[in-house]
Amino acid sequence: MDNEIEMNRPTWVEVDLQSIRNNFLKIKEKVFFRDVICVVKADAYGLGASKIAATLEEVGADGFAVASMEEALTLRESQIKKPILVLGYVDTRNLHLASLNEIRITLFDKDFIKRLKEYRNETPLKIHVKIDTGMHRLGISLEEVPFVFEELSKFKSVIVEGVYTHFASADSDPDYTRFQISQFNRVLEYLKERNACPKVVHAANSAAVLNFEKAYYTAVRPGILLYGITPNHQKIQLESDFKEAVSIKTRIVKVSYYKKGERISYGGTYQTEKESLIATVPIGYADFIPRNLSNKGYVLVKGLKAPIVGVITMDMMMIDVTGFPYIHPGNEVVIVGSQGENKITMEEFATLSNTIPYEILTRLNKRIKRIYK
Repeated sequence: MDNEIEMNRPTWVEVDLQSIRNNFLKIKEKVFFRDVICVVKADAYGLGASKIAATLEEVGADGFAVASMEEALTLRESQIKKPILVLGYVDTRNLHLASLNEIRITLFDKDFIKRLKEYRNETPLKIHVKIDTGMHRLGISLEEVPFVFEELSKFKSVIVEGVYTHFASADSDPDYTRFQISQFNRVLEYLKERNACPKVVHAANSAAVLNFEKAYYTAVRPGILLYGITPNHQKIQLESDFKEAVSIKTRIVKVSYYKKGERISYGGTYQTEKESLIATVPIGYADFIPRNLSNKGYVLVKGLKAPIVGVITMDMMMIDVTGFPYIHPGNEVVIVGSQGENKITMEEFATLSNTIPYEILTRLNKRIKRIYK
């Protein structure tokens, strides 16, 4: 692994596949062995969808969910065999492509039924109907349910395989989540009374997997929990048997002593208060480091916290390693992860950056090498 990194820019993401397997099995057990549809949209939250999906398929994933047809086809091209559901928009010109590749699409707008009438093919198109129970982003309203399911029942080449909803605040607002569950249950009761309820029913995202057993239905739909990261670290603490799967690291490429009063980086926003040892590392805001961590973030070097000094630049940033033992180019720098007895979690890093772990992960630039352990 080190040889691979040394041949390239020495900045990389370590993805622990065994931890991901562990987390999947933990989720499977927690939801009483219901189906687990693994959300791997946005390139598996920046970690490499093909590799992550292959790992999850090996360990027993029942299906996958992505954001677009492009993402779904990438998984098929990577020889992923399990069902794939597109959560977002699919152009009607791609319906034939979806059916040929066993890709499920989402119907989230009653007007889409008009366009479904254009679909003429011997290969059935499998769809999941999304119900808007309170997220108010995508989905048909409760009032539209009778019309939509009645119209869909007339199609010979369209199979309604699933029905689902999405929670707006399962990580932070239990009352509103319970309201959404009750709304979804109203829909399910209506469909069951008419013997029209699809076989796949899913609602629980990562937060609901942890907090709302009543939302498990026939399947659950976790995303960030697969990587051992809590959806809301201020309100949800993970059990210890969930394992963090992501570390982000780089190496020092230059070390310099500067006298007191020297200005560091663009704009001179940081001045050394004494003779200081400043190290440059090859990672910056073009990679994923938020620029607002300038002069307030920190990393780990030799197991010690080293503050970020000066403005973070596009490709590099500087850290203060004054007084650290045996500092030289090549020393490992941990942005997220463990080193010695210290640790910087993804949640800690995101909070310091005034954002959420989802954004940090999905901003990981493609030029950062992914190393799978």
